[in-house]
Amino acid sequence: MVFSLPLLRSPAAPDAQGLPERFLLAADHYTNPRWIPIEQQAIFRRTWLYVGDSDRLLPGMVWAKSVAGAPLLIVRDKDGELRAFYNLCPHRAAILSPQAGLHSCQKLVCPYHAWVYDLAGDLVGVPSQDQFPESFQKEEFALRSLRLEIWSGFMFVCFDDSAPPLVEFLGSIPDYLGQHRTPATQPLATKQYTVACNWKNYHDNTLCDYHVAIAHRTTLNQVQGPIRHYQHQLEAFVNLLYTPTTADWQAENRILPTLEGRSREGFFTYGIYPNLHLLGLPNGLLAWLHIEPLTVESCQVFLDLYGDPDFCPPTETLLAEFEAFMQEDMVLTESVQQGYASGAYTPGPVNGLESRIIHQQKLIWDALAADGGAE
Repeated sequence: MVFSLPLLRSPAAPDAQGLPERFLLAADHYTNPRWIPIEQQAIFRRTWLYVGDSDRLLPGMVWAKSVAGAPLLIVRDKDGELRAFYNLCPHRAAILSPQAGLHSCQKLVCPYHAWVYDLAGDLVGVPSQDQFPESFQKEEFALRSLRLEIWSGFMFVCFDDSAPPLVEFLGSIPDYLGQHRTPATQPLATKQYTVACNWKNYHDNTLCDYHVAIAHRTTLNQVQGPIRHYQHQLEAFVNLLYTPTTADWQAENRILPTLEGRSREGFFTYGIYPNLHLLGLPNGLLAWLHIEPLTVESCQVFLDLYGDPDFCPPTETLLAEFEAFMQEDMVLTESVQQGYASGAYTPGPVNGLESRIIHQQKLIWDALAADGGAE
């Protein structure tokens, strides 16, 4: 099936700040269900996608999960090697591990015809093999793999062999946040939310540095500080808001000794194409915000907090702080979604504090335009 790409007209010319006069995506991009399969193919299947913490996978374990609509298996064999495969049998496409989540597993057995695979993905057992033609060779039916790379213990997969290596994709993130995770780092909290808005709507909001001092005056703004200290950095696939930590934050927190330079001094808020955010603080805290599309008007937001308990605030305090500003954002994004659906909205003017939204929208725009349609 071929999908058409509606409403893709050339972006408006940039102003003196290098930004377009108006936002690039129309209300239709946030409300029309025809975009869902197009985005899966043109965006999610062509870039690196965060899948979780490699420390959760011990040798002899399998993690079954859906990524960009595809059933996947992340496995760690007995020698500690990590691999990613499609969670389906090459024989008749049966799902090998139907139950999502982490499982101990020494071998994968297809529930349909009992083909057996080891954790390297090789086919090692076939019932009634003598009933297949003489040309049948087990080596030709290994599990289909896909790219899996790890940064700082966190796993990413990519369906596209032409995408750049993960370290290149992440830009300056390894330089500034590569020392935050230490042997003492632990998962501190995890939570997920269902939000009644399009995934791009929520992602835009998290990239919006115009609203923080207004909508998060008593929450997030207390950490990021005055707008005059905001520093932006736009890279190929990531964008950054860097702010020096406030005096109040410094008085209440300890600095992770392994950090140096700007990493010791500031709050890093990274947006990562297409649906991910990574926040880092000088106490070693790392926070992932991962946005998954559900329907055209709903998404799931996953919050994962990591840090050294000796340097980070108690889990209850951290979770309360994050939930406070995230609840404020959920109210806003659900309101914006209603506005998009009203039929009365046309893209508005762009403020200089919204440059990270434009960065994200341009990547989306270019991916959709380059695709020209998706099968």
